[in-house]
Amino acid sequence: MASDGEDMNVTPAESLASATDTEDEEPPLSPKHLSDQESEDDLEVEEGPASSEEADLDELLRQLEDYTPTIPDALTVNMLKSAGFAKVDPQIVRLVSVSAQKFISDIANDALQHCKTRTTNIQHSSGHSSSKDKKNPKDRKYTLAMEDLVPALADHGITMRKPQYFV
Repeated sequence: MASDGEDMNVTPAESLASATDTEDEEPPLSPKHLSDQESEDDLEVEEGPASSEEADLDELLRQLEDYTPTIPDALTVNMLKSAGFAKVDPQIVRLVSVSAQKFISDIANDALQHCKTRTTNIQHSSGHSSSKDKKNPKDRKYTLAMEDLVPALADHGITMRKPQYFV
């Protein structure tokens, strides 16, 4: 406190600095001040997923190890190498294979929906139905045609046209 003419014009920062400058207290230990017994090597750190997204990713990668995609891994590795990948992790190869399979499956499913829509529109516009048309819709066989595939690919951003000489 102020006694015997001490200067009272002290800034808060100087006051805080003088209050923390005591001889009894030791400064906090930095990592380089740790003793040999408490080195960083002795500390046990359990690595686990930091978030639920990482846990989901780990679970997906574990499930991919057991799953065999329709697109072989050798084909995927060959395609990745031709695209410029030098060395590819097997988990990445499997993930790309499954992604490509899903993409192709989505296109084929969209083409099937276009085919079903086209055939039902043709039946309704003709006004008559034959004995083939009276079958259960689940028993009907569909054929993948270019006229169904082209709009399905267009939905996914792929433009496909027949060459000039087939027109």
